[in-house]
Amino acid sequence: MPAPDPAELAAKSSFVFRGAVQQLNAATLPEIADKSQTAIVRVDQIIQSPPMLSHYTGQNITVQLAEPIAAGAQAVFFTNAWLFGNEGVAVRSMGHVDPSPETLALHAAGSDPVANLENRHARAHFETAEAVVTGTVTSVRVVPQPAGAPREHDPHWREAIIEIGGTHKGSLPQKEVVVRFPASGDRAWHGRPKLKPGDKGQFVLHRATAAGADFYTMMHPEDFEPESKPGPMHRLVHNLEAR
Repeated sequence: MPAPDPAELAAKSSFVFRGAVQQLNAATLPEIADKSQTAIVRVDQIIQSPPMLSHYTGQNITVQLAEPIAAGAQAVFFTNAWLFGNEGVAVRSMGHVDPSPETLALHAAGSDPVANLENRHARAHFETAEAVVTGTVTSVRVVPQPAGAPREHDPHWREAIIEIGGTHKGSLPQKEVVVRFPASGDRAWHGRPKLKPGDKGQFVLHRATAAGADFYTMMHPEDFEPESKPGPMHRLVHNLEAR
């Protein structure tokens, strides 16, 4: 069986850390009744992490193992959050590898693990986009609704006209693009960009799938980064264009 690819494991995991197995068939959380595949692991170095797990360096956590490991072993664990309790946290492992220099070099030593995860997500989001541009919203208009009674969770589509200032991915010969986004405040559309005239920043554009559609869509919470609050997509574009 081929050895697991650390880069592929990291892409599937939010919490990646180097740790040492303290005890097998054990758990820090009393809520976990079945301990046949769990271990208590000390977190020695966090490589990438969501904010809620970024402060666990030096602490013991519970890991539900994806494959066997020996007591006392050191490894880099690729995990996702599982349970939170008064006694700590438990994560589910996607796999683990020996802490080789190649694995630890997934991110620079001393780098911010939260930023590392954000940057990884930004890279994946960039790769799936049709285009990434810097621009300004010049106008927003209502998209005519289909005939009939309003439906529950209706997105209330709007179309924004974006004047392009710079293109970072894709080929857009025109100076303006039409972008459709859900303006509804319904929970089904929570977090999606709600554009308004004057909004300026980076736009991650996805080609509409409807036949004959001549617009892009913005359906992901991270499809717009305002110029006033640059984030991981700004960092990614800056690093790519600085090469």
